[in-house]
Amino acid sequence: MIENQWVDIDKLLLTSGPLATNGFEPTENAIKWFREECRVLVIGAGGLGCELLKDLALVGFRHIDVIDMDTIDYSNLNRQFLFRTGDVGQSKAKVAAAFINKRIYGVQVKAHHNPIQDFGDEFYSKFHIIVSGLDNIKARRWLNIQLVNQAVQLQSAEDDDEDAPAKWDPRTLITCINGGTEGWKGETRVMTPHKTPCFECLVELFPKDPFNFPICTTADKPRSPEHCIVFAMEKKWVEKFGEEKKIDGDDEEHINYVMEWAKEHAIKFNLDDKAVTYNLTKGVVKRIIPAIASTNACVSAACANEAFKIVTRIYAALENFTNFSGNEGCYSSPTNNELNSACLVCGTSALDVKFPGDKTLNDFVHFIKTDTGLFQFYHTPTLMWDEDEQDEDGEYVDRDDIYIYTPNGLGCDQSLFTKPMNEVFKEGVEQIKLSQLEKKLTSGGQAGFGETKQNKLRLVFQPLTEWLKDHKEYIDEWGTDLDKLAVKK
Repeated sequence: MIENQWVDIDKLLLTSGPLATNGFEPTENAIKWFREECRVLVIGAGGLGCELLKDLALVGFRHIDVIDMDTIDYSNLNRQFLFRTGDVGQSKAKVAAAFINKRIYGVQVKAHHNPIQDFGDEFYSKFHIIVSGLDNIKARRWLNIQLVNQAVQLQSAEDDDEDAPAKWDPRTLITCINGGTEGWKGETRVMTPHKTPCFECLVELFPKDPFNFPICTTADKPRSPEHCIVFAMEKKWVEKFGEEKKIDGDDEEHINYVMEWAKEHAIKFNLDDKAVTYNLTKGVVKRIIPAIASTNACVSAACANEAFKIVTRIYAALENFTNFSGNEGCYSSPTNNELNSACLVCGTSALDVKFPGDKTLNDFVHFIKTDTGLFQFYHTPTLMWDEDEQDEDGEYVDRDDIYIYTPNGLGCDQSLFTKPMNEVFKEGVEQIKLSQLEKKLTSGGQAGFGETKQNKLRLVFQPLTEWLKDHKEYIDEWGTDLDKLAVKK
């Protein structure tokens, strides 16, 4: 290191004060730990990620890992300042890491040109804090589930007391600082598993992905250029190249393939093929969100500040969410959000689920598997009973933990699959436990399976027409002509 490289930061770390939190030690050993042992993971090396890498390195974080699976495009160069024209086509993570390593002496940034899903518990547990600059909700939700599931609950003599709060091993609670920007607006949120609201607790506040359409709509009843583009991406591309080859949103040839197929699909259904433009196609493929460099800079500064406060304990962390509104001046407003006790990821209370009572159990399972909102990650759900049943003589039959539905259909009463939900279940009663098996990476890097936490569901039955108002993606699949007319009105 260069002498006095972080002299101003050292002054902060060697000075005690009334605002420091419990555990803050203004000593040389504390500085040594921060510089030599503290590890931070940055996820994303795009507009926000470039700012984060720069800010974290300048504040004194020396051991940084960065993950990003994307490559550099010409359109990135106006705001992603770690990249140059000669870097186009190369890995964002690798180029960004090399730039920081060369520019800021003593900092060691390690790049990972991978999807975040390529790593498991062993990898993520190595870091003291994670700063996320991800640009899509699906990836943020996956990361959130990963970090919450890593938390280890401590056993105690109070375990038999259902009302006693759960206790968690603090060494397994990895805080994630989530930054996000869109145009002039941005946000910073501090998320510590089981201590603050997780990402899933408040995910319903986000608007739905505007490009998630049911295949029956895009294939047989397209009504917009976006429908045609999504059909070309999900159907025509797979037919020509197979499921293994992915569309590269930065490859001009790939975008042209999708655009031409989308135009053909538009013509087939008497839509205006001229509305399917190159820029629109690329925007749908990449889910492009408007980005402004100054917004990235402000949000990154807030994220880096929180990371520094949390690992050094020099000051209390943000509680626990703040919005940035650049269109109204340099203005931010912190909010202390509360844990959602019915959260699918970290909650312990039963979750109210609305569903048409006259649809079958098979339909309910299909909804869970295909839902792009609440149940987005439940592709192989398992349902179990969560209560005893009273027979005709008034005697209770023990059926706790007996399967209602399994992915292979074994161990459950398959005669229930085709019955209406309101015949199988009671409304407003905690009867169902939902879980699923998901792939996990073992300590040796091998693929295995682990079960997600069980969530209790409480059904609220609705008429199909009412339910479709909030689930328009199922109109073409389940709605009658009358239902469609009512929903559109």
